[in-house]
Amino acid sequence: MKIENINFLKKHLQNLAEYEPELKTKIGKISEILSQTKIEDLTNRKSKVHLSASAIVFKNDKCYFIKHPYLKTILLPAGHVESGEIPLDTAIREFVEETGFFAKIDENMRNFGLIDVNVIGIPESLVKSEEEHVHIDFRYKLVLDEDRKGQKAELEWFLLEKSEVDSEFNKYYKYLE
Repeated sequence: MKIENINFLKKHLQNLAEYEPELKTKIGKISEILSQTKIEDLTNRKSKVHLSASAIVFKNDKCYFIKHPYLKTILLPAGHVESGEIPLDTAIREFVEETGFFAKIDENMRNFGLIDVNVIGIPESLVKSEEEHVHIDFRYKLVLDEDRKGQKAELEWFLLEKSEVDSEFNKYYKYLE
């Protein structure tokens, strides 16, 4: 599926705000950024605003994380939304590429598993020839697809308990229940 216009993303965010009301202020600010951005710029690596998506996938009481190749920090599996993708597709694709395991939509979740959205400042990268920009990162709670055989991972990955992760990610562990 392809994102046809900004309203598609804003509606997805409005649905999130309905069941996560504490995110309304943040979602309002992100919707404003989206309103000022052309849809084609969100997948253009030269623009000032990029769309990205992260996968939150648990195995037992631990969540999958990766070591970011440039930032050298522990983060959720994530990446840029590419032309022709919606953020959910990106989260699933990036999880497979970065960990080697497959994930799918959690049928028990509302709004296709979207549980959070963030604006993340990204510093200039000479390695990637990218200027300083921001990511609007859609975060999806997915489930491990254990019916599919894994493949080779692109990155070093970890299964971490709540006590082992940065406080930014602690709130996602409530979805274990």
